[in-house]
Amino acid sequence: MILDFEDFKKTINFQSVTYDEFKSRVSVLDISDRSGQFNVRSDLPTFLQRVAKKDNRISRLETFYTKLYQMLVTDAETSLRQWFDSYVNLQKSPEWYLTLPVGNSYDSENNQFLGQKNAKYGRICKNINYNDFYNTKKLYANDSEYVFGLMKAMYERFHLRNSMVGPAFFDHICKIENSYKTVWTDFMMGANKASIFNPYTYKSILDVVFNGETLFAPVMGWNAYQIAFYNSNFKHFIATDVMPNVVNNSHELHKLFKSRNENALFDFDEKTIDTYLCPSEQLDIKHDFVNKYRDSVDAVLFSPPYFDLELYPGEGQSTTSFPNYEDWLEGYWRATVKLCKEVMRPGARFGFVISNFRNFDKVDNTISQDMKQVVEQELEFHKHYKVRWSAMSGSRQAHKTRDGNFEDLWVFEKM
Repeated sequence: MILDFEDFKKTINFQSVTYDEFKSRVSVLDISDRSGQFNVRSDLPTFLQRVAKKDNRISRLETFYTKLYQMLVTDAETSLRQWFDSYVNLQKSPEWYLTLPVGNSYDSENNQFLGQKNAKYGRICKNINYNDFYNTKKLYANDSEYVFGLMKAMYERFHLRNSMVGPAFFDHICKIENSYKTVWTDFMMGANKASIFNPYTYKSILDVVFNGETLFAPVMGWNAYQIAFYNSNFKHFIATDVMPNVVNNSHELHKLFKSRNENALFDFDEKTIDTYLCPSEQLDIKHDFVNKYRDSVDAVLFSPPYFDLELYPGEGQSTTSFPNYEDWLEGYWRATVKLCKEVMRPGARFGFVISNFRNFDKVDNTISQDMKQVVEQELEFHKHYKVRWSAMSGSRQAHKTRDGNFEDLWVFEKM
């Protein structure tokens, strides 16, 4: 289940080429291309002739080539290992990530959960789901700017995203010595990638907002919810997802959890899980879900898909079944809410965390407002919270994020 570097590096086909051949192959990708084939816009010198007339990039081109050749050819394994150590490798034992700190991240004065607090515990979710996680695309199916796509284009073809030859990135590459961390920070800022819901944030919401014994998550959140469940007062976890690796990892995590408990010096609460490989809107058709769990669920909490903002690998995704936004709201979202309502006991709560971004095809409402309106037709509104994921500030930030990057947490009850 746990990925190490020796297995990871097999996913990249390092190239052994001469310096002159390398220079002849370095090219800039066409970011406007929507074929998903990583097509080239131009060779590097031609590109710089067009965009670097007012700076010194052209005069430093040979230094850039030399340092990039070091990173991608002569020292490729070291540079790749530094990325792996920064973004995938576990810093602690796998068991360590299953035990979250006591307490919660709720800021009662501002009615918000601090999403970055103790975020390091979500790292194991990136490790065990690395392939699906870093192959997640954004906004369109032929996105060529996702992490693994850009990395393979860079190491295997020497084709670079245009931001890598922008003034700041260009300068950082020219200054490479033995560390590539600054370059990787630049790279990751410009690459499309999925996000992990902080397990500690999920646990905090459970502790503050919910109670009971049985918890249901209509998506698994890269297994982050399961880690939070182990640290909550809930006894039974029911969850479903459409990605086979995520579901398989739920079983492996549970084995790890039980093994840790058996070897512990003190007793842990007994926890059980039921997990399914199935779209949430099809659970009843395929697994007789309502009859199995009717009136037994105390809490529903998850961060649902944001329609097509992130396009995950694997079959059965909601946007594949419902590519039209209005159809998605009905066929996926309302169907999932109705399913949850059927299995929730009276008095149980339903919560979902959602971005307030505006769908490109919509004018009046954000996706958060649209999804809230659907739930309001099925369940009784209880309370609204905010989840603060970062504290961005300053005049250069977009106006809506000047005071922080927030998402909505909507909570409802079954009456």
